Amino acid sequence: ILLAAFEHVRLPALVTFGRVPLFFYLLQWPAAKGFTMIASLIAHKPTSFLFGQPPLNGPIPDDAGFSLGVVYLIWVAVIVALYPLCVWYAGVKRRHRDWWWLSYL
Repeated sequence: ILLAAFEHVRLPALVTFGRVPLFFYLLQWPAAKGFTMIASLIAHKPTSFLFGQPPLNGPIPDDAGFSLGVVYLIWVAVIVALYPLCVWYAGVKRRHRDWWWLSYL
């Protein structure tokens, strides 16, 4: 129902992300990990578990992690940080239509 309601609404940010979906998808994972690392360091939380799977580095400590509100703030920060890169890459794709492989990213 929401998709049908917003079908004709054109928000520039959503259009930009829609033009470069794989580029955004691939960048969001390292960006989220980096922002989580920065937030953990600022909050003086353990970070060693962020570098591997818990069985290799031991269990995830009880004091690791954030409240849902902080997780949403990190999520918004990642999206805001990646938006200029997505705008840039959308421009690259628009200027270089002869580079066929760009259409896959």
